[in-house]
Amino acid sequence: MRALWCALAVVLMGAAPAPRMGREGRMLFEAAPERLAAQVGEWVTYQLDGGPQQGFVRLAIVGEEKDAKGRDAVWLEMEFGKHWELKSPLAQFRMLVTRDVGVSQEGVSRLFVTQGYEKVQEVDATALPFFFKPGEGEAPAPRGPAPAAVDSLPAGADTTVLRGKPSRLMTLAGTVTAEPMEVRYRQLVLKRYWLSREVPVLHLAKIEFPSIKYALEVRDYGVDAKPRMVLPAPTDKKITLEPGTATPVLPSQLFPATPDSAQDKDPRP
Repeated sequence: MRALWCALAVVLMGAAPAPRMGREGRMLFEAAPERLAAQVGEWVTYQLDGGPQQGFVRLAIVGEEKDAKGRDAVWLEMEFGKHWELKSPLAQFRMLVTRDVGVSQEGVSRLFVTQGYEKVQEVDATALPFFFKPGEGEAPAPRGPAPAAVDSLPAGADTTVLRGKPSRLMTLAGTVTAEPMEVRYRQLVLKRYWLSREVPVLHLAKIEFPSIKYALEVRDYGVDAKPRMVLPAPTDKKITLEPGTATPVLPSQLFPATPDSAQDKDPRP
């Protein structure tokens, strides 16, 4: 599975009206299995340290069905916030992900988003590419097969992936058996990550970027996830692309909230 997630740094510092699934999110998905085999009910919460402020992200598989092309797919919910329980998340996404393709422009056929107290809205199919395309000046990462079971793997010019033997790793969620991997550019360590079959959804236990002192580590996980987003009615207005631009237009931008429309707000605490 490849790249995607809301630009978390933007969310935690005051999100823009239409968050793009940006480069920061790829660190969560780049080490994930090519096929999303997670079962309904699996969930995992990660703690992020090293940014402007501490953050948390929760992933949960809350349903499964066939997508519009008849492919096996699951409903994946993602929540971002400043507290580990994510009782008042800053942003939420629910996407229908094709199991054999994963979280990508090709693999996500439906997407619902919300920020803060905004009502949940579905993204129109014509606007979906905006949420998945790379940011300005950023080249898309090519998809490739999972690394072979060897100790050292070439990964491009002057880049090597070192693979260690499974060992016990202490995390915020407890001790798990994990396989360490390290990506180096010449002698510089770009990132380290640990994969564990014990951690649900992505099997990712921890990832570090030593040069910028940034880390993401599993904090909690389980198998009893339930949907936490209240989806809109099929007739509700969707997020669309403004004609002649690549900027999505949210319903709240078309119809700004007024004191008389307070009852339309999401009643979540």
